[in-house]
Amino acid sequence: MKIVMLSVDELISEISGKTGKAEEEIRKLIKDKQTELSDLVSEEGAAYIVGRELGVELIKETKRDLKIVNIVPDMRNVDVVARVASVFDVREFNKNGKTGRVSSIILSDDSGTIRFPLWNDEVGLIASTGLKRGDKIEVTGAWAKKDNYRDGVELRLGKRGKIKVVEQGDDPGPDEDEVVHNSTEGQPQQAAQRVEIKAAQPGMSVIVRGCIVQVYRKRPYFETCPQCNGKLEEKEGGLGCKEHGIVKPMSNLLLTGVVDDGTANIRVVFFREQAEKLFGKGAEEVRKEFNEIGHDDFWDKFPATGKEIMIEGRVKTNDLSKEPEIVANSVSDVDVKGECHALLAKVGS
Repeated sequence: MKIVMLSVDELISEISGKTGKAEEEIRKLIKDKQTELSDLVSEEGAAYIVGRELGVELIKETKRDLKIVNIVPDMRNVDVVARVASVFDVREFNKNGKTGRVSSIILSDDSGTIRFPLWNDEVGLIASTGLKRGDKIEVTGAWAKKDNYRDGVELRLGKRGKIKVVEQGDDPGPDEDEVVHNSTEGQPQQAAQRVEIKAAQPGMSVIVRGCIVQVYRKRPYFETCPQCNGKLEEKEGGLGCKEHGIVKPMSNLLLTGVVDDGTANIRVVFFREQAEKLFGKGAEEVRKEFNEIGHDDFWDKFPATGKEIMIEGRVKTNDLSKEPEIVANSVSDVDVKGECHALLAKVGS
């Protein structure tokens, strides 16, 4: 999915249309909010806060055409449309005394190819959909993992995943060995520098002071192995770890939001302890509350919207939106006294 950020005029129009309030009244509310926050947020950032306080969800998501080359290990909820380049025969295997079946499909688009194995009951989808080489298919609800044999990425169908033939054809597609390899170059470590958000660029280690103006209302946790904290994969019988097999998952927090400092706004990702600081509670408590009270009620009670914080982290390019984002390494309250001393020192110099 792609996040759509609106202009100030579009935000005001959206709020007006959904609340019935006049646009001039909304502009005044936005100006008052900026004054309340000591002009530390931009007009756009204040509009997001006003919208939320009036019960209007302003961050929108639109369907994005995901290319195969942009699929990377550990992606979840992958939806992709691609051509079937190859369908391999069903192979039976025996593992730990249990018999299973697997058939691999090679998917392709104009950016590359990816292996898409179907396991056990999933194999029946080939016959039930009439899937064959050359068909264009839509895969929804998939997830991606590292292909250890080819040093690339492969796609797996999730428990609620689906395959739909959207166009029949006889295009053979590229050869199955034309596999796209995704690689990342290591980035040197560097000392974090204090910057305004408008100056934050991918590759920089930064310290920014800003206000949380919006959060993305997604599931606030992910699960890992309780013994090694490693990634879990969907297996027969539940979630499993490569080293420890089927385990009872351990919950970890994940929060994504928009932070504004008056010069610009940027998407920020908070993992584990950093997210706990913003929720004000631990991962298990958050998981339990989210599942008990429901999606909307949970996010309506999120305590940190409008809160001003200090963030230290690294700026990277988001794989899907291609926009800069900060992955937070630490989060803290603003040290007002320290900020005043720093400002006085800057003025004095």
